[in-house]
Amino acid sequence: MSVSSYFLSYLHAAVVSASGVVDQYGLAIVVAGLFLESAGVIFLPGETLLIGAGFVASQGAFNPLVLFALGIIGTSAGWFTAYYIGYKVGIKWVKKHGRWIGITAERLNKTHTFMNKYGSIVVLFGRFIVPLRQLQGYISGSAETTLQDFYLWNILGAVIWVAFWGGAGYFLGML
Repeated sequence: MSVSSYFLSYLHAAVVSASGVVDQYGLAIVVAGLFLESAGVIFLPGETLLIGAGFVASQGAFNPLVLFALGIIGTSAGWFTAYYIGYKVGIKWVKKHGRWIGITAERLNKTHTFMNKYGSIVVLFGRFIVPLRQLQGYISGSAETTLQDFYLWNILGAVIWVAFWGGAGYFLGML
């Protein structure tokens, strides 16, 4: 089986599976799934949900612009929740217990330096990298990224990510 055949068979199975879930439970499952995934539940399939929802929208089940808006709200709210938890609890927890998971003061300082220098790029494009997408809010909050910077790049990243995956499902459904 060629790589393209494998990819297409996987994509077909993902669209069929996700569109069935979205068809049965509606947009609420998409918003809840995106929220939970962005808040740190690593094995939730955000892209698959969006592709399936875009496919269902292309069949006329609901307005794709509503999907777009709710997708941005769900994924952004999850990241803001994770950011808040990371900001309030993360840095204190890491300083107290980090040594048990290999986080030293030196590594923590490197993370702060890295996030101060590249944080906007990481937040903007981190959505496309698993598991960074699920952990990004905690990392940004723990690294004490300013809420103003996080807010801007989080929303912009959500717009790009939701448009890409939801749009992919929509256009697949139009074929």
